[in-house]
Amino acid sequence: MLKYQINISKTSNMENLVSNVEDLMKKIAVVLLIAAALVFSASSVFAGGQQDGGDDQLKIVYSQIDLVNPFFIARLEGAKAKCAELGIKLIVDDSQCNVAKQVSSIENYISQGVDGIVMITVDTAAMTDVVAQAINAGIPVISVITLVEGSSAQCILDEYDFGYQAGLNAGEWVAEELGGKADCAILGYPDMPQNKYRIDGMRDGLLELAPNANIVSDNQSANNTENGMKCTEILLQANKDLEVIICHSDAVALGAYEATLAAGRDSDRFFIGGIDATPPGLEAMQENGIFRATVDMMPYAEAAHDIEMMVDLINGKDVEDHNISFERVTWKNLDEYLSSK
Repeated sequence: MLKYQINISKTSNMENLVSNVEDLMKKIAVVLLIAAALVFSASSVFAGGQQDGGDDQLKIVYSQIDLVNPFFIARLEGAKAKCAELGIKLIVDDSQCNVAKQVSSIENYISQGVDGIVMITVDTAAMTDVVAQAINAGIPVISVITLVEGSSAQCILDEYDFGYQAGLNAGEWVAEELGGKADCAILGYPDMPQNKYRIDGMRDGLLELAPNANIVSDNQSANNTENGMKCTEILLQANKDLEVIICHSDAVALGAYEATLAAGRDSDRFFIGGIDATPPGLEAMQENGIFRATVDMMPYAEAAHDIEMMVDLINGKDVEDHNISFERVTWKNLDEYLSSK
């Protein structure tokens, strides 16, 4: 009788063991199914519902005037960071200040069937037909700063007001440090149509605060550091009393800065001001020399916003035009500005 009871006990234990194993396997299967569902869900949320990688990955073209100017480099870095965050493939297009090259490149990307195009154009009029081609192909287009008619959305920069802020920087220096009078020069880039408004703003801002300032030149054209240096060398030779140079970009201002130092014309009175608040420009300002002011329009953050706008457009959302903001950075508020970044 005792032996029989022992056998029954062994059989019962075996049945319990089998039952426990079956329960465990069922639980493992449920866990694996849940994990698989989570992985699939995570892989499908990149860039507004597109999978990361492969044919389903969003492809956005980011076309800029050039990739030499530190301002455009900063914008590119902002776009790259946002695309990496969202799992988007960013296609970088450097037009190298060449209208025909930019037109040809964008037409090529349209034929490839990219998902969206963000661009700062060399010539807005030349891009109108290209934008129409993209829209007709179902590809949204955002034009930034240089606005193209027919774009899906625009990131608008008031070129006149932007230049006006740079003019105010110079006018404040002339009024407070030079007794309201000085020989001044404006280095713009009138070859680009929209830049003419910026030049007008620079002139008006200067004269607003320093109405007795004497503008000895505003027709020199420079679009990079090398040209800024060459133009400044000419200006310094032709104008022995020149003390103020207002530049349409930090890249040009850096050239003016180097040329003025090389000529031995740097002094406590001299003023060079730029636009864009690029890292090289801000570094020059921190030297406490003659590079005294710039205007920041947050290129890194604004470029990230461009990508967010484009993703919304691709996903069929309504997108409003965006006004680009900016702020003056001068010898007075530089430390405060840098500490806030």
